[in-house]
Amino acid sequence: MKGFKKQTLALLVSVMLLLSLCVGAFAAAGEIPADRQKPLLVDDADLLSDSEETALLALLEQKSAAVQADIAVVTVEDTDGADVADYAMDYYDYNGYGQGDDNDGVLLLISMAERDYWITTTGFCIEAITDYGRETIEDDFLPSLSAGSYADAFRTFAAGCETLIQSARAGNVYDYYSSDSDGDNSYGGYYNDAYEYFGGQDFSGTTARPFNVVTSLLLALAIGFVLALITVSAMKGKLKTVHHRYEASNYVVPGSLNLRQSEDRFLYSNVTQTPIPQHEDNHSSHGGGFSGGGSSVSFGSSGVSHGGGGGKF
Repeated sequence: MKGFKKQTLALLVSVMLLLSLCVGAFAAAGEIPADRQKPLLVDDADLLSDSEETALLALLEQKSAAVQADIAVVTVEDTDGADVADYAMDYYDYNGYGQGDDNDGVLLLISMAERDYWITTTGFCIEAITDYGRETIEDDFLPSLSAGSYADAFRTFAAGCETLIQSARAGNVYDYYSSDSDGDNSYGGYYNDAYEYFGGQDFSGTTARPFNVVTSLLLALAIGFVLALITVSAMKGKLKTVHHRYEASNYVVPGSLNLRQSEDRFLYSNVTQTPIPQHEDNHSSHGGGFSGGGSSVSFGSSGVSHGGGGGKF
């Protein structure tokens, strides 16, 4: 009994230690720099010459200042096994990109290992660069990107972002809309009064979510509970001396049961059919998903909301 109490005490101490480690890890994951830690152009994949880097960085700084939002380009050899979308969102957040209270900005990530690209938007740029607007920019720069003309592709990307952000700040969001005259979908053009278009909902993004102690504690306790359950079950198994018997042979008098007839009868079957949804919209996406207007919104590990999409080049 004393040994069992010591094991239980050791288990509780282990759970508390795990709890403290988890809380510390969650707190560290929630830290986002107040200021940008890296330049608007990071060419870790070495796709550009020195002169192209200098010129493109100056262009990105100029256009970012004009629209009051960061327009950034990042190239990497690979994403260290991470999903390209998650990598892009975390790179943006944990390197402090964005301007203003909502960290307004857009970042194009290029990963050469699998030839992936991803555009992530934050703050006001979620509203400014809709899924349709992003796909329009992609149509412009992807030919150059696929051909290896990286400097041209990045200049085209920056110019497209500047146009869409400037227009959105003036109240005109580039998106598709339904024609009032014939009810058919018309693509392109500007939809005036963006706030009404989004149904009165503000998609300007959110600032970094503060570290939630309660959520982190509950998650850590859940992990500790599972580990404790596994440990206690293993300890309990060593103490078992009585086992279940699933057969009745020990309780039946030999020769007392004689089945004269046995048969199986099929009663009925139940078949459920579910129709496959049919998509009427033929518009294809480069990876972000055509959501029928507006921007698809997801969250990085920091809790910050992002729009965007991507694919292969």
